Amino acid sequence: MLAATTHAFADSADRIPLEKPQPAQAPALPQAVPAPVPGIAAVLDALAADPALAGLKLDWAGLKAFYAAHNNAALWTTANGYSILGQAWIVQIPRAIQAGMPLPQETVLKIAGMAPPTDGDSQTRNEALMSAVFVATAVEATGPLGSAKQRGAAMLETAAGTKDPGAMMGMQWPSYYRFWSLYKALPTYVAYYQAGGWPSVPKIDKLEPGKSDPAVPALRKRLQATGELAATTASDNTYDPDLVAAVELFQRNHGLNDDGVIGARTIEEMNVGADVRVRMILLNLQRMREQGGKFEARHLVVNIPAQEAKVIENGKVAFYSKAIVGKIDRKTPTLDSVIKLAKFNPEWNAPEKIASNDEVRRARADPNFLSSHGFHLYDGSGMEVDPSAVDWSSVGPGNFPYRLVQQPGPENALGPVKLDFPNPESVYLHGTNQKELFAKQDRYFSSGCMRLQRPVDLAAYLLSDDPDWQRPHIDQVVEDGKTTLVPLKSPIPIHVVYMTAWVDEDGVPQFRKDMYRYDQYPAIPGDLQPSGANLIAAAAPEKPTKTSD
Repeated sequence: MLAATTHAFADSADRIPLEKPQPAQAPALPQAVPAPVPGIAAVLDALAADPALAGLKLDWAGLKAFYAAHNNAALWTTANGYSILGQAWIVQIPRAIQAGMPLPQETVLKIAGMAPPTDGDSQTRNEALMSAVFVATAVEATGPLGSAKQRGAAMLETAAGTKDPGAMMGMQWPSYYRFWSLYKALPTYVAYYQAGGWPSVPKIDKLEPGKSDPAVPALRKRLQATGELAATTASDNTYDPDLVAAVELFQRNHGLNDDGVIGARTIEEMNVGADVRVRMILLNLQRMREQGGKFEARHLVVNIPAQEAKVIENGKVAFYSKAIVGKIDRKTPTLDSVIKLAKFNPEWNAPEKIASNDEVRRARADPNFLSSHGFHLYDGSGMEVDPSAVDWSSVGPGNFPYRLVQQPGPENALGPVKLDFPNPESVYLHGTNQKELFAKQDRYFSSGCMRLQRPVDLAAYLLSDDPDWQRPHIDQVVEDGKTTLVPLKSPIPIHVVYMTAWVDEDGVPQFRKDMYRYDQYPAIPGDLQPSGANLIAAAAPEKPTKTSD
């Protein structure tokens, strides 16, 4: 039903810009003519009895008090249309609903039937409905994000004072699908926290399936607490198949190798407290609110903590690949750009920092390294230099008067494909000649660029709309080894992000370690504390389901 009604609100938000996405334009509406809404108290009373709004939790007295305190001044509407703030309301709400904002279908239908005001009566009806829906659903009006002083009808004061209606509505009604799925998971983790969290697990150096360990009973209790392990009568110290399956599920959902082997990293993640998980969710919800407006219907996203790349089309994963990201001291930057070009069999112009540090070190250890790995060495005038003629002990960082270029081939550091996009950090997506690294649990090995496990598959996907570049032709070009540049017929936006908590496409909460130490966790709001009056209803823990993420 939603797809049929969104056209009543605004033009489609789906777009693939070649530059930074711009805020969507509001629909063409009649010129605004200011007018008060003197009868709004009676209309709000009627709305309170309307079955279409019965599913919303609303402070009707607060709504009436707001308008009474402001001399019944209209906030969203005019005598013959909508104010700038009202236009932002009209544009944003279908996007938020499509992204997963919970709103009863009866309420959606009532909104869809709302036509622009043409007289005083229709203006008052629209004004009342728009305020009621906003107060019932705005993120900061319903808690716990934002100030407790903005809860309920008090949020209308914030809306009335905003200087950027579009940005304000985007923050209150996020249009990023990941926001709403994570927001829905928050009550579960709040419930864990308010119940005292989960049991900790003693240190285990290494525990393999079928073995025994005194910590096994504690391990069972830990995984039963969060639903990975069903209730069991087992009480011995044997690491049995049911417990192994539960551990593997936990490992998958925390970015660990899901081999069932328990070591320090698995125990570390199990012993992260429920309070920290709640704070992680709050932090990443705020990130999603701030960044969500930039995500197009079709885009490629690289999440650094997840060490993976995905193409998302209308909220669904269309392509997936593991990724290798920057080392802790050579971090992959977050960025937004557009991929316009695929380069098969790329040569590699080693950046000066890498050449003078890494490659010089290898040349010192093995005089034949550069030649055997396809490197050509050039001096400042562009003349090629024989690597064996260089005293490698005399050059290094700050003193490297050469340029290193690695030719295409099996040893090439970029692998078979490079996907380029403009960015100030000069990073890009590419393959690698070190495929064994994708089996690692923590894949922080690059100097900032993002290496893909499936680079040719991604290139083929991005070129699938080009009849001249179907997969057989691509495979032949890669096999031939000649450097070939191919512009994409449909450039795709790329977003490199840093998210440490989210809910995946199968509805399963995911958490990742903050390897770059970017996370600055917020305090848990007072209304989520165990003794507080919670504005989010405590939900019974949901049992995680199996996911391949």
